[in-house]
Order: sequence, then structure tokens, then C-alpha cells
Amino acid sequence: MSAGYKSPRLLASADRLDGFECRSEEQTIWLRKHARQAHAPGGTSRVFVVTEAGSIDVVAYYAWCMASITPAQAPLRLQKGAGRYPQPVALLARLGVDLHHEGRGLGAALLADVIGRTAQIGSEVGCRGLLVHAESTSARAFYLHLIPEFEPSPTDPLHLVLLMKDILRTMG
Repeated sequence: MSAGYKSPRLLASADRLDGFECRSEEQTIWLRKHARQAHAPGGTSRVFVVTEAGSIDVVAYYAWCMASITPAQAPLRLQKGAGRYPQPVALLARLGVDLHHEGRGLGAALLADVIGRTAQIGSEVGCRGLLVHAESTSARAFYLHLIPEFEPSPTDPLHLVLLMKDILRTMG
């Protein structure tokens, strides 16, 4: 993690969200208004946050959950061996970095964190890879710049898939 920041951790009740603002209004609003409900026990996702050392103000976050991808939505490499069945994947649904903290490697660090966690859960549950729902073409470019092994879905160019075998190869 970049100097001066704590490592990504699960969202806590004491964390302050109302000061967070990123380039994406949708990501800003989601964190402020919906993250706590989604993260609650039995919720739809888990939210990981980054704060500065000694602060409870969230400066970056991601939300992820388990999902499935149909063969029609999957890149060819994921379709192999899948038959007609949906394939289990981890889904990086949201990622945001506060405007005042951009350019410090937090987005890349969060992506590395979720990829590492995907590898970890893949050793315990069926998981064929990481699916990313990029919000925009610029977000898509960000992911592809950092991890060129991401493959686009044939049905939506903003949906990117990183196969588990590529994750494990990259992590050594």
C-alpha cells in the first residue's frame, strides 16, 4: 500500500463516508448512501476501504461479491470446459478513489488486493476468475493498462474477465 495509507480492510461502522468524492458520481453516491446496507450481514457485497493512517475518512474503496457468467457472456478461454453451464466468478462491482488521493497508486493497490483475494477464495470455493464491470471506457482502459490479461466479454465490452489460471500464473 502507498505510504501514509492503511491496507484495504472491511468497511467498519465508524468509517466516515460522507466526505468521499471521486470522478464518478455514481460511485460516490453508492458509497455514501448504499455501501453500509450492501455490506451488512446477509448483504449483497463486501466493501473494502482504505483510509489514511490515523483517520477514519474513507479515501478509496471497492465492492465485490460472487456472481456467475453464462457461456454466451464469457470470453472463449472461459467457455472451454464450461459446457452450457454458468461459471462462478468473483465480481468487482465498484472501485473508487477520492479526488484528493488520485495518482497515488490506490486504484492499482485495490485492484491487486481484490485479485489476491480472488486467488485465495478460489482455493476454497469454485471460482473461475474475476469479472469486472467497468463503468466507462476510461475505467476499462485503466483495468486493461494495469492487467493486460483481462479479456472483454463478447456481449459487453465494459465487462472484463481475468481467468483464475492467469491470476495464479501472475501471482507465481
